[in-house]
Amino acid sequence: MKPYGFTLPMVGFSLRSTKFFHVPFLFLLIFLLSISLESFAGEKARIPAKMRNIIHSELTTSGHSPLAGFETIRTNLYLLNTTNNSTILADGVLTEYHNIYHDSVYREDAYKLTNIKENLGLSRYGYTLAIERRPIITNADTLFFKLWKTTRRSYQLEFITTNLDHPGMQAVLEDAYLVTSTLLALNGTTKIDFSINMDAASSDVNRFRIIYKTVISTDPLPVTFTSIKGYQAKNKIVIDWKVDHEINLARYEVERSVNGIDFSSISTVDIVANRPFGSYTQVDENPASGNNFYRIKSVDKDGSRKYSLIIKVSTLIAGTGSISIYPNPIKGNMVNLRFVNQPVGNYQLRLINNTGQLVYSGRLTINSDNVTQSLLMAQKLGGGIYQLEIKAPDNTVQIQKAIVQD
Repeated sequence: MKPYGFTLPMVGFSLRSTKFFHVPFLFLLIFLLSISLESFAGEKARIPAKMRNIIHSELTTSGHSPLAGFETIRTNLYLLNTTNNSTILADGVLTEYHNIYHDSVYREDAYKLTNIKENLGLSRYGYTLAIERRPIITNADTLFFKLWKTTRRSYQLEFITTNLDHPGMQAVLEDAYLVTSTLLALNGTTKIDFSINMDAASSDVNRFRIIYKTVISTDPLPVTFTSIKGYQAKNKIVIDWKVDHEINLARYEVERSVNGIDFSSISTVDIVANRPFGSYTQVDENPASGNNFYRIKSVDKDGSRKYSLIIKVSTLIAGTGSISIYPNPIKGNMVNLRFVNQPVGNYQLRLINNTGQLVYSGRLTINSDNVTQSLLMAQKLGGGIYQLEIKAPDNTVQIQKAIVQD
């Protein structure tokens, strides 16, 4: 079906044929139209909260959308306020998988209606869609996003997936601008922040895509520590860490050292259920005065072990505040930041290489005036001198020089 002029497709059904007709599709159409209305009329035309709740309920109630046995990924684009982490919905698209659908732009798909402001669409065979329906993924597939009419600000992408967790299946969001790949939950929600800046490449309409692939190896991937941080809370120290590929693990152990060399276990965390992603918090009730070094040890069911990076948290800090990179020079793709006597809140970070290219952009939430945070780069940094721009909650900017060794 090819659109002509301002024709609105019937979202997979028609008045003459009700083969695909069911109420949630109608609510989804109202939902998409509401976003367009908001973009056209501005803040004063916001859809009432009660109506939004009805639409959201109809779209998420089990047995309606997605249909029982269907597989879906719903992608929402939000305007992100980095001051308080609040969001405003700007646009959204839906992809639904079932073998009754076609690998082509067909009558069950819905063409995209352009908003006055931000637009998010799905590209397929030269068309831009708001709703795309495809056969169930058997081995590999790609979703191509089209993002346009953005402005210089912060945004958030939200991916809500249902029933996509096939054995061996992985979904990876690729960011062509930052050259990053991020694993997505296949039966849950993943949120990813990004920003548009002065670099024209950051607003490329084809910046994002999702690659589905089946992992051929039957052996589970080893656990990966994606972040670890520690901070002082009164007379205690809190350690947070996150992991990927949490498969066949037995437990974690939090280890502490006062010299950074000799470690001993201070607590054990049992694995409740192995998951693709994991997030944990432990509290050291009796830290040593001065420097405390921490690392996390993962223990597999077969007894094999793996360690996180080491972080340092000091309990008695005097003098003026500071932000420092350690170690500096840096090796590999991990950058450690230490915040001493700094205000709590959101910090925006930009890492720029010696040619002026932005190689990392992100933000941190600091909830203590003495905290250590590790940043995992998407790929190994090339050797050279970098500038790390750190924008504090009060909008003051510090520039740190980082030396990266090959």
